[in-house]
Amino acid sequence: MSALPVVPSPPARDGLADVRVVHVITSLTTGGAERQLELLVGRSSATSLTVALYEGGPVADSMVAAGHRVRVLGMDGWRKLVAPLRLALLLRRLRPDVVHVHLLSAQLWGIPAARLARVPVVVSSEHSLMDDTIEGRPHTWWLRRLYRLLERATTTTVAVSATTADRLRRWGVPAERIVVSDNGIDFDALAFDDVARHRVRAELGLGRTDRVIAVVGRLDPVKRVDVVLRALAPMLRDGLVLVVAGTGSRAAELRRLADDLGIDRHVRWLGARGDMAAVLSAADVLVSTSADETFGMAVVEAVGNGLPVAYVEAPALDELTDLPDSVEHLPAPQGARADEESVRDAVRRLLTRPRRPGAPAALVERYGADGAAQRLDDLYATLLRRRG
Repeated sequence: MSALPVVPSPPARDGLADVRVVHVITSLTTGGAERQLELLVGRSSATSLTVALYEGGPVADSMVAAGHRVRVLGMDGWRKLVAPLRLALLLRRLRPDVVHVHLLSAQLWGIPAARLARVPVVVSSEHSLMDDTIEGRPHTWWLRRLYRLLERATTTTVAVSATTADRLRRWGVPAERIVVSDNGIDFDALAFDDVARHRVRAELGLGRTDRVIAVVGRLDPVKRVDVVLRALAPMLRDGLVLVVAGTGSRAAELRRLADDLGIDRHVRWLGARGDMAAVLSAADVLVSTSADETFGMAVVEAVGNGLPVAYVEAPALDELTDLPDSVEHLPAPQGARADEESVRDAVRRLLTRPRRPGAPAALVERYGADGAAQRLDDLYATLLRRRG
């Protein structure tokens, strides 16, 4: 993928127009962390380059189309063995002021490479640390030890929510090394779009009167998409359709389950999408049965779109009050039959509730994109000042 010139930056904050930041992330296909990085790069006052270790994809294409510099290392197979050296050589050539790593593989390769290249400030964002897993990997003593070793080599660790910060402290990361910076969301870009609604529905072969239930996110075990399939199987029929947007390790298994349940003709598998606002606009209800979230990006984005939502866990919403009655908090997992019944009941109720215009004011105030970018820019400036 060729790198395009960076688009003009917004007005400099604390002299950050002269600051060079290299973001390192596992891939730029789809997912909350990837889209969060795209959003922050587009609003930062720093000059930036994003390095994807494994592959590009819809997020990378969107970033390049917007004029941001992206480089894909293609780090697969034997190339993993020389990844830190390749990355260190690249960083030595670029001489950034800050390296900011996102997700576990980027932490594993990016932190040592940044230190080899003698980068002054190394920041690590923690997006997916759960109580029992990290990015779907079970907690083990060696993984925790490796994580702590890498963390000590950073300047600071950014937690994307207060919940994530609590988990980091339980992992033994000192509180003084953690900075909470909530994820940011572009609520204007997420606003309901009637034209996009009809375009996506036409693409999926759906009519104006069809009712659409949406699931958005990685198709991994932690997201429990199988619960939604089983819960909605008795309800899905002509006129009521389930749309699943995302990719992951369970994609093929979930497709087989839909076939076994006899609902395959009523399910649309979208794969990775770069037009999430359009997908949300095309839906009538969003369901999230994931019970292990650090933020709940898909849920918050759906609420910002005005979509009725049923969710099990979204820490970002738990910290707010005065949410609309079109947002329902499902009980924590209680067993297969109880979980499926709660999903069905919530969907039946939410299908009768109208879409709300605009995002709730409390949501915009707490998680607006500009505020999130400002917080990171301020963090870079503070850490660089400390380095002198």
